[in-house]
Amino acid sequence: MKITASHIVEWANTYAREAQDQLPRLIRRLCFYPDAIHAISFPAGDSIYRPGWDGVLSSEKGNAWIPVGESRWEIGCDRDPTPKASADYHKRTKETGEEERSISTFVFVTPRRWSKKSAWIAERHAEGQWRDIRAFDADDLEQWLEQTPAVALQFAEELGLIGPGVESLSRHWGSWSRQCAPPITPDAFLMDRASVRDALAEKIRSALSQPASSHFLTIRADSVEEAAAFAVAVVMASGLRDQVLVVTEPEGWRYVEANPQIGIAIAARAETAQNPVLREGLSIMVPHAMGDLAAKSKGEELVLKRPDIYEFKHALVAMGVEESDARRYAANTGRSWTVFRRQRAVNPAIRHPAWLDAPQSATLTLVCLLGAWSDDNSADREVVEKLARRPYEDIERELRELARGDDAPVLHIGAVWKAKSPLELLTLFGSRITSNQLDRFFSIAQDLLLASDPQLELPDEERYMAQLHGKVHPWSDFLFESVCDSLVKLAVRGPERAGLDALGVEGRVADLVRELLDGADGTRWLSLASHLSALAEAAPEEFLCAVEKSLQESDAPVTRLITETGGSGITERCWHSDLLWALERLAWTPKYLARVALILARLSHAPVKGNWGNTPSRSLLGLFRSWLPQTAARLPARIGVLDLLIERDEEVAFGAVKDLLGKDSIGHYSARPKWREDDAGAGRGVTRTERQGMIDAAQERILGLGKGNARRIATLLRTGLWRQEEQRPKVLALMEAFTETTETDEDREILRAALRKRIHWHRNYDKSPTAELNAWLGPVEALYERLAPRDLVIRHRWLFDNLLIDLPTREPKDFQEKAKIIEQTKISALTEIYRERGMLGIEDLIRACAESGIVGSRLAKAAWYGEISWPEWIVEKDKDFALDTPMTQCLSGFLRALPPPVSDEILRKVMALGGKDGWDADGFARFLLLARVEPETWRLAEARGPEVRAAYWRTVQPSIFVRQKEPEFVLERLLEFKRPRTAFGYCQFSIEEVAPRRLFAVLRQLPHEEEPDGPKIDSHDLGEMLERLENSGEIGKAELIQLEFALFPALGYGEETRSPAALYEAIMSGPALFTKLIRLCCKPRREKREEPTEGDRMAAKHAYGILDACKRLPGTRPDGSIDGEALTHFIDAARECCRRIDRLEACDSMLGRILAHAPEERDGTWPCAPVGELLERPELEKMREGFHIGAYDKRGITCRAYGEGGDQERQLAARYRAWADRLRNSHPNVASMLEGIAKDYEQEGKWRDTEANLDKEGF
Repeated sequence: MKITASHIVEWANTYAREAQDQLPRLIRRLCFYPDAIHAISFPAGDSIYRPGWDGVLSSEKGNAWIPVGESRWEIGCDRDPTPKASADYHKRTKETGEEERSISTFVFVTPRRWSKKSAWIAERHAEGQWRDIRAFDADDLEQWLEQTPAVALQFAEELGLIGPGVESLSRHWGSWSRQCAPPITPDAFLMDRASVRDALAEKIRSALSQPASSHFLTIRADSVEEAAAFAVAVVMASGLRDQVLVVTEPEGWRYVEANPQIGIAIAARAETAQNPVLREGLSIMVPHAMGDLAAKSKGEELVLKRPDIYEFKHALVAMGVEESDARRYAANTGRSWTVFRRQRAVNPAIRHPAWLDAPQSATLTLVCLLGAWSDDNSADREVVEKLARRPYEDIERELRELARGDDAPVLHIGAVWKAKSPLELLTLFGSRITSNQLDRFFSIAQDLLLASDPQLELPDEERYMAQLHGKVHPWSDFLFESVCDSLVKLAVRGPERAGLDALGVEGRVADLVRELLDGADGTRWLSLASHLSALAEAAPEEFLCAVEKSLQESDAPVTRLITETGGSGITERCWHSDLLWALERLAWTPKYLARVALILARLSHAPVKGNWGNTPSRSLLGLFRSWLPQTAARLPARIGVLDLLIERDEEVAFGAVKDLLGKDSIGHYSARPKWREDDAGAGRGVTRTERQGMIDAAQERILGLGKGNARRIATLLRTGLWRQEEQRPKVLALMEAFTETTETDEDREILRAALRKRIHWHRNYDKSPTAELNAWLGPVEALYERLAPRDLVIRHRWLFDNLLIDLPTREPKDFQEKAKIIEQTKISALTEIYRERGMLGIEDLIRACAESGIVGSRLAKAAWYGEISWPEWIVEKDKDFALDTPMTQCLSGFLRALPPPVSDEILRKVMALGGKDGWDADGFARFLLLARVEPETWRLAEARGPEVRAAYWRTVQPSIFVRQKEPEFVLERLLEFKRPRTAFGYCQFSIEEVAPRRLFAVLRQLPHEEEPDGPKIDSHDLGEMLERLENSGEIGKAELIQLEFALFPALGYGEETRSPAALYEAIMSGPALFTKLIRLCCKPRREKREEPTEGDRMAAKHAYGILDACKRLPGTRPDGSIDGEALTHFIDAARECCRRIDRLEACDSMLGRILAHAPEERDGTWPCAPVGELLERPELEKMREGFHIGAYDKRGITCRAYGEGGDQERQLAARYRAWADRLRNSHPNVASMLEGIAKDYEQEGKWRDTEANLDKEGF
């Protein structure tokens, strides 16, 4: 309906207060043109009372109502406009400077009819105070609204003058978004949809700024209504609403036809757009459901995917939904705004989706119970048929019909069928499930969950390859996960549905869990390792009883989940993680907290191998963490459970309380229930009072736990107790008891070690005033001295646990001075022990300390060094000189610390004594290994004869960091005694210092595997050495080729930066070597071949590796370009040679893969012209296939963001298709090959999309 001036006047008369508030808003909408407006301000509503202009506008374009440039606006609703207009004019003229008035237009607006308007304008013009004067009354507003129909439509709705079949954007959005509580906000609705939002906004701007003939844009979403709402939200957010409206009924197209200013019409439903108005400059947005393939558009189409689950949760939180509720809604609505709107509907009419009444709806029973399955898995299909008692083909047909409908309840992602919102489906459809169907479902669940995991038949180290060995369940993981999830849903939500409750569904789930876990052996626990958290949530009581009972058995079968877990490497599996998540889920329920805590304490006694983050002790700590407790239990209940834990398992309790008071401020969220709401409102943090209450309780209890236990008391010094002045004396009081003579020296030293660290820190890093520090630290230092062990060895052994130690004193800043003090302290300790107990005391110290080599090196510097006959002592105390014993390490430190003349003399005397005692060659060698690796030691080895010499050089480990004298001599000896790996390691950090010939000798010996237990060969350093040999010019090309061929496996396949240049140059220079490699690694096509030996297999692997890593093309020039004639000559010659040995196809395939590394032409064409000309030859089909494989393979490993899908592959497909387009007319065979690569990438992109979508669904 058209808005007339009379309507506007009546509005101003009847709703004067509303008109005063809302007229500025109407003017603001009328003036808003995004591409022309520089500044606009028309305060409305409550803001009309603020001082200043009623409107300020700056526009680079104008029309009959909007002035070009600057304009200042006053608005009045008085019945007689003239006095108000004149008063505002005089007031603003007086207040506004002449310069501003000279460039601005004064505008007055009234919603009344103003008969004196023209005279008033003329009078003001005559005064010449402003650049221009304008005034608009109700008649002017009527004409202005005619030219802005979208604004007129919204204003008409506000006046109650709604036309048939059309709605303004704000009205349509309001009617859609306010159907639920809380209402959906535009910002939340658009979250995680930025790319589609921006694409649609750009299309809208383009359509409005460059009008063309009518065109359609399809928008697909979960439902038709959601698609239309998205279009409305985007237009509103982009500020372009004045030329856009929503057509709700076919009659609305008459309004669009009558208002050519409408640039875009959004159809509320697809049927509304069946016969639209088609005219120049009109774009029509048509909403469709995601699965509606019958409505596949030939025009442009935007697909609105459901948000990521985390973004959906954040959007709900932004709308005011509590965080734990938001997480559950994100899961049980399937991340669908359509489903959320229905579940939270305030209007009961929209709670009943149309698909409930569809003829195919009976099939939804299968989806409701099974949840998900893969239709390319035969075992899954058999399960579906068993539940349905119908052929799978009929079921699939009905599912496809449902998936194509509006607001489809099922999703088909790749080969996987699943419920979009499993919980909603159970809520709406659960009452239709029959008793027989439920019987068949539980039978299926029992069959799945009682089956042993086939991978357990494999050794631990091969289980990660279970798929390759065929040791996997016949059913898909989708079915397994979804059946377990259905058990939870049935147990939690089934009792809420009268039909399911009557069938006793909760009890049946509990019976199944009890049957699975009660008395289960280790194999059963391992087989169910991935499903325990679901079983726990489905039947908490039965799950806890089963775990408790298992822990009471002698072998505690449930702990197999922990003992079976190996290291934390990439091929390892953490078998116990889901058990911990199961217990964490149950701990949110206050009534289960004590039982869960005691179970976790029992599990904590089983050692966890590897560096896994999931450990029972960490899960236990999470229940009590003072600032982030992962339970809904209140503080008194948590403290009570902590007391119970102390009573039942004091050691584990002490560890938990200690961690509670530790400095670690990193907390972790525990697993939360998926369908139960026991965690609602909990686990996100507590008040300071509650946190302090837990800390106070923990401090009180840890002091009691520490009494009389030195190790626990020492631990207290690492907690917050030591940092609190009121608690520190309590800790020291516990220590004071150990000054009594009845306490052991070991306990005293434990306490001293803890105090020593604290004293050192405070004396060196505490910024407190010295007097204040001394006041409390002095007594601590006195206690430290009183705790000194009576045994001097125990008292001083800590000095020899490390080279650099922290003394309980203030240390000098100078490092050298500090090292000198430490050195003197260690020597003084040795002297004290020696003076009281002699060398027997020293020997006890050697055995007791962590680094006996330090003892030896300090013995060499002791003042009483000359009192001992060292050769005799050495021979007496250690005749075997076995490596890594405390005495051997001490002797090595002693001998290497002595100055050369002294150490040489001792070596000679010990060797002489050894000769008298009848040492064998190995004994002499082991003794010499303790000395420095230097010429004098070598001479002693040589002097004892060839057997000692050989034994020494077969064992000695020359340092790779300290350059010995005569390195050539060292390398020569190492090679002489077949130790090329040690020689390699000796020179790998000084490659440039080693003569090329000597380096060549080292590398030449490596392939013979003469030192299998030697150091690992680093492929990068090996490449550096080969490059040095290549650049030296001292090694013949033939020798280099042979060397690189032999060492190729050690370089690593596909080495990018250190490929053996000489080898590949030789292979690509003539066909002979290439043909030889093809013969080694490829079978003849027709000729019979004997069964290969192990040597043949190794040679084939070696040859294939070399060819597979080849990136050099025949005919490659120094500048990287390709000589076409040389390339063709090599290809033809190599093919002829390989044809003679019946390996032509293998030759073509491998050559094609090598050619895939061809460079581009300067204009961007790929492959380069010589390769393109060659591959165009019709007979080289097999070579083109090889090129296809090589091009695909050379991409290598990729990484992508979560949920990214196949965007990378589509970009590659576009690149290859662009290359194909360049060659389509000149090289059709090559273009077809490139097109094939593009199609492969497109196919992979679709597969990646499927994977990403399944990831988002939680699989």
